[in-house]
This record gives sequence, C-alpha cells and structure tokens, in this order.
Amino acid sequence: MYVECYDEVGAQVYDTLLRHTLQDLKLARAINAIKIFIDPREALFIGVVKLEKASQPIYLDDIASYKMDNGVLKIIVEDENYIPNLLKALWVSEGRQNVNQPDRYKMEVSNPQLDPKNFIVHDPSEELKRKVYDALFRVMPEGFRMTRNASKDNLICIMSSDEIIDVKWDKKFNEVIEEVRNA
Repeated sequence: MYVECYDEVGAQVYDTLLRHTLQDLKLARAINAIKIFIDPREALFIGVVKLEKASQPIYLDDIASYKMDNGVLKIIVEDENYIPNLLKALWVSEGRQNVNQPDRYKMEVSNPQLDPKNFIVHDPSEELKRKVYDALFRVMPEGFRMTRNASKDNLICIMSSDEIIDVKWDKKFNEVIEEVRNA
C-alpha cells in the first residue's frame, strides 16, 4: 500500500484514511497491491487496486435441485444462505412477475429463458469489486465527480478530479496502473 503526494503530511493522512476504510470494509486480505496518487494543486486523484483471486461463483447446481414441469422450472433450495441471492438473480434474469415462491425453499419460474446448469446465483468477485469501488470513492476528495475508469480483470483503476480531466494526466494514470499491475 502506497500513497504518493507532494505533501508528506497529506500522504500520511491519506494512508491512515485508506487503512481505516479498508479495515471497515474488511478488504485488507482481498487486496494484493494498492497505490493512491493525489495532487491537490492540480485537483487530481488516482487510485489503483490489484485484487487477490476471489472465490468461485456459486451456481444454481451448487445450492439447489431443479426440474422442468410443464414449462415451469421448479427449484428446491438446499442451502438457504443463498435464497436472497437466488431470488435477486432470478428477478433480474426472468423478471419478478415470472418468479413465484410458494414457500421458503421452493421457487418456480414460468417459461424460463435461463440455462439452469450455468446460472450464476452469486459471484464473489463482483461483490469484491463493488466493495473496492466503495473504498476508493470514500477516500476520494469530496467534490471529485469527474471520473475516468480504466478497470480491467483484477485491477480497479480510477482517476478523478473536480474539473474536466486533462489528457496530460493520462501518462501518470498509466504509470500508476503499470506499477500496481507489476507489484
């Protein structure tokens, strides 16, 4: 973890803020490398985070049994921990009006378009990325709403400012990205 700033005291404050934020969101073990570059004189913030490998996605097969019956996919949930995730995923995929839950462990999907064998109920990597974005936006200076996102694969890369981001900062943004990628 490294915070780069021309002001040493400011860098220490950002380092402390970043550490507390990562601790609050329980992200410390999920991050391989992180670098923050901040230049208040130019109103520029760059945050790049390299993520550790997340757990594998949870598929419908992992938590439930199912069968087709007269155009209705009938699901019997075997791991109740994922019921909220399954409902949300089904509502997004099939529409709320097509999903019925006759009791706590049973769900029925009318005329399903999904492939039950490959249906992802919960993807921990997406949750991890959401939390990292949350952390970066918490430590970003207030008012920095102009944002450029260059995130890809296991890197979350954000550059932001309170004004239109000048292309002169693209080089620094790419340097920080490469530095964290190779960390």
